[in-house]
Amino acid sequence: MNLQHVISRFSLSASDQAPASGQGQESAVLVPLLEVGGQASVLLCKRSAQLRSHPSQLCFPGGKVELQDKSVITTALRESQEEIALDPLQVNPVGILPLHTTLTGFRITPVLATLAQSATWQTHSDEVEQVFTLPLSLLAQQGIWQPVQTRLRGKTVTFNALMTEHGLLWGATAKIVQQLLARVA
Repeated sequence: MNLQHVISRFSLSASDQAPASGQGQESAVLVPLLEVGGQASVLLCKRSAQLRSHPSQLCFPGGKVELQDKSVITTALRESQEEIALDPLQVNPVGILPLHTTLTGFRITPVLATLAQSATWQTHSDEVEQVFTLPLSLLAQQGIWQPVQTRLRGKTVTFNALMTEHGLLWGATAKIVQQLLARVA
């Protein structure tokens, strides 16, 4: 599965959307796609182990919508530049995936984008320990995702997860990856 195939399968959403309103903390993440070795791949981050919130978790670059942000796309681009030094001029937003509401009260809008071949990134902040890519063909393999149970606020919660060489891909990030795969597979 190459990048052009993935983008052609993704039905385009509005090119710019205002931050969603409703209950919960509004946030946006960038779901960056790029071609690595002829395969469409997604760029992910591993959060620093030193963070109080979600230490060492795999995630997309992103964060809370701020007052100066004109749209969720602006939020995703700003946060990606702050966290991994990704130049917004090297990012081409192509659409919006469905809003994801977390059990911890965040409303996350995933912004799907392609990266220019010349795009570079780095561990740019105290928030990010590592930046890496995973091929969509790997993430789309049958049987690779496994159900995992945990307790949250006294309730048993089951979710799909994938163990990668970088750590466990689970929670909101895993759900967003699965939403993307459902749209492009």
